[in-house]
Parts: sequence; C-alpha cells; structure tokens
Amino acid sequence: MPAEPQARVVQVAQPREAVALLSCMVKSNGGLSDCSVQAESPRDLGVGDAALQMASQIQVDLLGPDGKSRAGSFIDVPIRIRIR
Repeated sequence: MPAEPQARVVQVAQPREAVALLSCMVKSNGGLSDCSVQAESPRDLGVGDAALQMASQIQVDLLGPDGKSRAGSFIDVPIRIRIR
C-alpha cells in the first residue's frame, strides 16, 4: 500500500511596510528639493535613502490648507513602501 502524502506547511510572507518621513522644501513648480530624512522604520532596510531618491518625482499642491502658497516652505512628506 503506498504511503499517504504528508501535508506540508508553507509559510506565506506577510507584506511589511517601511516608512520614511522626509522634510522637503516646496519649489515654485510644486516639486520638492533639499529633502532630508527625519525618521525611517525599519532602519536596516535603507528606506530613507529610497525615499530621498523618489522625492524628485513627487509633486505637491502649491496651496496649503490655509490657501497660502507653500513655495519656499519646508513640509513633512511621509513615504510608505510596501515590502512583499
């Protein structure tokens, strides 16, 4: 009689999220410049450096919630990266 197949337990990696907080100056065209990493988690993945590289691709609204221009102001920019 053949042996019955054994059930295998396969662990599925849960998606993780890495987060960085940048402080960036808003340019007159809505782009970001002069960014620096204020915080990152987890620290060992280099998410802060990755967020800095992405910052040049980000555009923000020039008008803040108060209706005033953000150009020339520094803003906090949270970056979330999903890791599988």
